[in-house]
Amino acid sequence: MTYLPLSYLLGSRAKVDILRILVSKQNFTGRKIATLSSTNPNSNKKALDFLLETGLINREHVGNAFHYSLNENHLLYDSIINIFKEEEKTVSKIMKSAGSFIEEYAPKTLAGFISYLKSDLMLTVLAHSFPKEEMGRYISEKTGFKVSIELIDTLNLSENDVIRFADRTYFWNNYKTIMKMINSRDIVKSFFNF
Repeated sequence: MTYLPLSYLLGSRAKVDILRILVSKQNFTGRKIATLSSTNPNSNKKALDFLLETGLINREHVGNAFHYSLNENHLLYDSIINIFKEEEKTVSKIMKSAGSFIEEYAPKTLAGFISYLKSDLMLTVLAHSFPKEEMGRYISEKTGFKVSIELIDTLNLSENDVIRFADRTYFWNNYKTIMKMINSRDIVKSFFNF
């Protein structure tokens, strides 16, 4: 099989995360990229070095730091921009659909976020008693995408469980609200009316 340019360039999660960050057409320091990325600093450093060698990103010395940006003159620049725009459109469509389902059918849901499992999209919902099959069908009808739904029962959550969700992009509610509810079971009980 021929090793095509995108396979070579996008062969690791760190590279993809860095490109997703730089597609915003802003300059970021290496430290800021490491903070925004979901991979470890060593992987980020290796990926930044690799992307610099390929010419897909530029590095500029500003003050005490290096600033990185996407190279607009690279032959794959437009393709990279379009890939991430399409990803954003797809995720946005699914998130809107999930949010409208919550408003209409399950208003007592605490939070939800989207993530990827290999080739599938996964919506994780923090709620107590939730119609996840109905939500899956609803999203499929509205968007044309099959999405797996994972339910995490809020009554069994601990603070340690919630910490792993802190870096997620929520499509309703937020981490602070969840933490308040976790820290006061009375609020959770009144929220769910029992």
